Amino acid sequence: MWFKGVRVSSLIGRVFTITLLTKFNYLEAAAALAILFTTSTIFNSALPPLHKEIYLKAVKNKVYNFREICLNYLYPLSLILFFSSFIVCILIRDYLDQFELSLFLYSLIFIYLVTEKIFDEFNRYSLTFQKYFPWNIICISRNLLNNIIFFTLIISGKYSEQIIFNFIVMMFSISTLTPFLLIAKPLKIKRYLIYFYKIIKYSSFKFSLNKKLTKAWLISLSMLLPTFSERIASLTAGSSEKGKMYIAVSIFQLITFFVDLQINSNKKAEIIKNKSLKELLINSKIILFSSFIILFVCFGYAFFNISDGISNNLISLFTLLILGLSIVLNSLSLIQEERIFWAKKYKAIFIEMLIISSLLIFSFIFLRFNTLMLSMGIIISNLARFSISTKIANEY
Repeated sequence: MWFKGVRVSSLIGRVFTITLLTKFNYLEAAAALAILFTTSTIFNSALPPLHKEIYLKAVKNKVYNFREICLNYLYPLSLILFFSSFIVCILIRDYLDQFELSLFLYSLIFIYLVTEKIFDEFNRYSLTFQKYFPWNIICISRNLLNNIIFFTLIISGKYSEQIIFNFIVMMFSISTLTPFLLIAKPLKIKRYLIYFYKIIKYSSFKFSLNKKLTKAWLISLSMLLPTFSERIASLTAGSSEKGKMYIAVSIFQLITFFVDLQINSNKKAEIIKNKSLKELLINSKIILFSSFIILFVCFGYAFFNISDGISNNLISLFTLLILGLSIVLNSLSLIQEERIFWAKKYKAIFIEMLIISSLLIFSFIFLRFNTLMLSMGIIISNLARFSISTKIANEY
């Protein structure tokens, strides 16, 4: 129960940080953080799932081969992570044009991307092996303690938006790494580092993906744009609206979390037996919860931005309504795709994702200059996703 509460706090921690910035009119810092947070989430999801077979063997056999873990997981992931983080730093520079770009800023972003992946991997480790220390401490330091510090700095009004942005990024990185000191044993760490060095020294690096891992990676890559399309769309709003839209769409993600909890976690056996979507939704209260979240976000947005005028608010509310409904469709589609996955029809999922990604790419190319029009393109794509996934799932 304690872990679940901390996990929920990890979902809202970064959103609360942007909420603070938006509330106290640090809109450029909020917009920049929204871009960085979204980028890091997509970046983590795009890296190859090297952990899969290592974890499967460890869970099934209860045997940990440190040499195999180093060569097939930690070492290649480290190389890919550092190289990829450097590339991402260069790619997002044009989207942070509100700040003066410098080596220091690039370094902060690079370190943040690396530490976010460490946090992501440690979260996965904690969930798989049910070892929640010091992950709980990391979440508390990142979300509770950090936001108290951020609040103190923001209300003082003494610092520029760039200084606040730099400090927040730096503190997220530090708070991810420092709790590891709680489990650090210098002599043991030294032995592991020496052993790690010897393994790497006398081994050649071969980044190879077997057939199963390649399939898993290709499917996860094909699902990136459909999964994150609403969050990316929120970043196309104007600089003053970007942080607000990010907050709203992030709250919408509670719908996906609720669906995952109610269906993918609690009804796994029924999914494997390929029960229909209608049967899976019985007593789940997903539609009721989704409706509440969408209405809550829309009314909350209108209330906190009443000074923006009726015209601007109506456009924003209509955009949010579409994106909220789109996330509901996405969540229901994920249930259908889970059914397809357990039927082992991986090719069908991959082809479906290619079709939907093509529709979304078309929307982002031609409709990206207007967030409302882009949201309409996204919901049309997700209607197609739900229709295709339902048809495929019902065939098996």
